[in-house]
Amino acid sequence: MRCLLVSVGMLITTLAGSPAPAVQPDPRLELSERYLRLPELIRDSLSPPRWLRDGERLVFWSAVGKDSGTWVLVNARTGAMKPLLSGAELRTQLSRWVGRAIQPPPQMDFVIAPDQRGILFLFEGQPFQLGLSNGRVTALAPGDRAALALSPDNVFSPEGRAVAVQHEGGFLVQGEDGRTCVERGGEENHGWWIPDRAWSPDGRFLMVRRDDLRGVHKIPIVDYTSALERVTLVPYVKTGTPLARSEFHIVEPSSGRVTRIAPPEGETYGWFAGWRPDGGEALLLHLSRDGKRLELSAVDPVSGESRRVLREERPESFVGGLDFALEGWARQVTPLPDNTGFLWMSERDGWRHVYLYDYEGKLVRQVTRGTFPVHQVAAVAPRGDAVFLLASADRAAPYEHLLYRGSLKGGALKRLSSGSGMHSLSFSSSGGYYVDAWSSRTQPRLREVASTDGGTRFRLTIADASALAELGYTPPEALTVLAADGVTPLHGVLYKPRDFDPTSRYPVLTYIYAGPFTTLVPWNFVGNAMSLQANALAQGGFIVMLLDPRGTPGRSKAFQDVTHGRVGQTEIPDHVAGLKQTASTRPWMDLTRVGIVGHSWGGYFALRGMLTAPEVFKAGYAGAPGALEEEAIINEPYLGLPSENPAGYQAGSNLALAGNLQGPLKMMHGTSDVNASLSTTLRMADALIRADKHFELLLMPGQPHTPEPPAARYYFDDIQTFFARTLGAGPQQARREEHEAGDDSREIRSTR
Repeated sequence: MRCLLVSVGMLITTLAGSPAPAVQPDPRLELSERYLRLPELIRDSLSPPRWLRDGERLVFWSAVGKDSGTWVLVNARTGAMKPLLSGAELRTQLSRWVGRAIQPPPQMDFVIAPDQRGILFLFEGQPFQLGLSNGRVTALAPGDRAALALSPDNVFSPEGRAVAVQHEGGFLVQGEDGRTCVERGGEENHGWWIPDRAWSPDGRFLMVRRDDLRGVHKIPIVDYTSALERVTLVPYVKTGTPLARSEFHIVEPSSGRVTRIAPPEGETYGWFAGWRPDGGEALLLHLSRDGKRLELSAVDPVSGESRRVLREERPESFVGGLDFALEGWARQVTPLPDNTGFLWMSERDGWRHVYLYDYEGKLVRQVTRGTFPVHQVAAVAPRGDAVFLLASADRAAPYEHLLYRGSLKGGALKRLSSGSGMHSLSFSSSGGYYVDAWSSRTQPRLREVASTDGGTRFRLTIADASALAELGYTPPEALTVLAADGVTPLHGVLYKPRDFDPTSRYPVLTYIYAGPFTTLVPWNFVGNAMSLQANALAQGGFIVMLLDPRGTPGRSKAFQDVTHGRVGQTEIPDHVAGLKQTASTRPWMDLTRVGIVGHSWGGYFALRGMLTAPEVFKAGYAGAPGALEEEAIINEPYLGLPSENPAGYQAGSNLALAGNLQGPLKMMHGTSDVNASLSTTLRMADALIRADKHFELLLMPGQPHTPEPPAARYYFDDIQTFFARTLGAGPQQARREEHEAGDDSREIRSTR
């Protein structure tokens, strides 16, 4: 339809005898696009530093400062920093190899070579090695064994003698001489995978996993690029349908033996949690499909026999869900260096804390206590009883991840973080030093090297965000409101246009996610993809609110359990309460013009807002919306199985509420989406048609769950132009009749 209208317009212009006018870019959209690409204006060393095996030295890529454009070798003990070669020399050597003058990119990722004598990197698809001692760049031959380290799918044994290579759904293990010791091929929907930390500490055994998706429900992905459509069936476990079956195997390369580990009974999700320090047992985690039971097993690598070490159950709620499946499992178990026991994460006392167990499954003690969550055991000292933790123990900043030092004996925590905000840590193998990378909403990211005994701390890198001043960037305004229960504090932020005028009134957008497995509100400098979009939308002339409602993680177990079994019933009321309270002290927020927008789980809640609070949300845009019938791991741990909680699934369904739609609504979906299947939007469209409710629909051919360029820009522009058309973008001078109008806005303001 769009192409037809353009053609007609050109025909009319031609008949009128005047040339077609050039299409001028919309300055609002162009400014918003610049804000969307805000991270590109920040000069920072993004490639992660790499520790050498000696535990005292590390290498990092320098993107800012006097040594920018090359790698720097750092001695953590002395603080000495020396470039491996100058940036000019790196350009000269690479130019010599490729046969022309070159300019390295701003960021150059790399790994430490298996022999620890140099670093490996790719340039224009060619693998190279740079010596640590001689500063010489050499090209690696295509079959060079060391080049295998450049792919994360390939895992070298601890001493670099053997390497496990994942390929085409199968795997093989090469010995030090380059010959294949073991090989297994994969089949369609029945492939092998090499997990993290797969090698035993002595390099004798390798853990591998095989996933059987042959019995899983499959969704059709249609290729519409030609008149002869092609259909691909993609495995997708919907709620109530069979899970994939995962089986672990232990490989002994020296003998070629592959030993299958018998899986537990029932349908579970499984993860490899690492090895005991002596390599005597492998550790496996299994989570029941409803998320209510988590088990730790220990496996004898010779016989393949397993024993249950620990079981944690929570019949009234859940132990783990999607956030556990994505990254929580990797933080669940931390073996102690002396092999006497392990640290276990649990919310059994209402907050996520650390517990010490022995390998017989006996609780030794609770290590941390308090009304705050511990997010990660970052490291355990190789000697002594020190343990290093990321936690949110500052009541004034309940979401900030700060570094603390504690004791395996328990007791108070000592804060080690030098600044506020969000910290991520990389400890050396010796446990004596770490890199602390952190930023806050007002502090661009910096990295510091510190010793665990507190004797050393020096700056490694700091981001240069000076270009943001020219853009007119300002950090978001923090806000704290009460949830719809009138008691629970919620945290959020507001984004404003860069030319914000407090004497005017602006339309308001609620940018929502609200999924029970992640938070949306940023506490670091750059933010996340969703907060970047929110800030970019604000530049089109909107006030944009982000809020983490009850039911989201990162705080107490009770805070998250508010929505357990009843997803979709409290999140929108919390956002409405937040809007009213925020606007009560900010007269420049026009609550007669409020829209709601979200993508994925946020798309589900954008629909939810339009259908359950139409008196508040006057327009809505739902991108790739999910539904409670979609992927099992996304829904079942938080709602239970459909057969066990049909009322909860029905109450959270948007389909039955289609008749409530009042304001303009638009939905977007990519036809190649394998995260939220296209059927969610088509079923919602069908429900709206049956209810005689008009809406708009944008289908993006061939696009995945998150549209890719150039479709990504088209999608974002469409969101902004939709709200400009339906709510009116930009400020309006406050008028007396607006304040005195007897409409919905007065009703909203009167119920603050």
